[in-house]
Amino acid sequence: MSTTDSNPPARAGVPPRQHNLQTAVDAAVEALAHVSPEQLDFLGARPAGAATAWLVPVLDDTFHLDLAARDFRTLSGLALAPAWQVVALHYLAVTARPAPCTPEITFGDLPGGLTYASVYRQRVNGRLCATAGRDAATLKASALHLRAIPLALGHLGFEFALFPRLSVRLIWHAGDAEFGPSATILLPRTIEAFFCIEDIVVLSERLVSRLSGQPYGPPLPTP
Repeated sequence: MSTTDSNPPARAGVPPRQHNLQTAVDAAVEALAHVSPEQLDFLGARPAGAATAWLVPVLDDTFHLDLAARDFRTLSGLALAPAWQVVALHYLAVTARPAPCTPEITFGDLPGGLTYASVYRQRVNGRLCATAGRDAATLKASALHLRAIPLALGHLGFEFALFPRLSVRLIWHAGDAEFGPSATILLPRTIEAFFCIEDIVVLSERLVSRLSGQPYGPPLPTP
């Protein structure tokens, strides 16, 4: 999934990019036109007044998605960053009804994940350990802020409700004098019923971004 208006050639080991953001949003909105209200209810979405507007809980917030107006915001009015727009719309465009599934596999276990596993480790696990996961206190505070459920896994473990029907787990191990901390994100086996491989990478990155204190809107400037 691309969050820019360009479409650069794919690099080796990196998931291929889609077309520009507007194309991705338009395609998702078009797909949503064929999703029944009953299916949206199954996915945890609720009507937001207008016939084409929906509310969907995401981590510690709720997104207001007005399809007709192409207006996508948090309840507080913050315009969603492009990556959040597209993954939220893709979630609501799901037509399957996967049964609840405990997160227990890694990205590399997915049929299409092995090719991009090293990229995922760098962009997701590595970034997490360099930011919110650099120490236990910071990670715990960040996770609880996102309404994560603590779990008895590793030195720290949490379950995050990314969307009403999709949760992931995080297992974190503290470092020592020789090695830094490590982290593993566990996914449900049904995740590819919700998202393609590229979206799974982007959604995992968005989770790390939120844990690192970035808003749902455009990223904060680097100090």
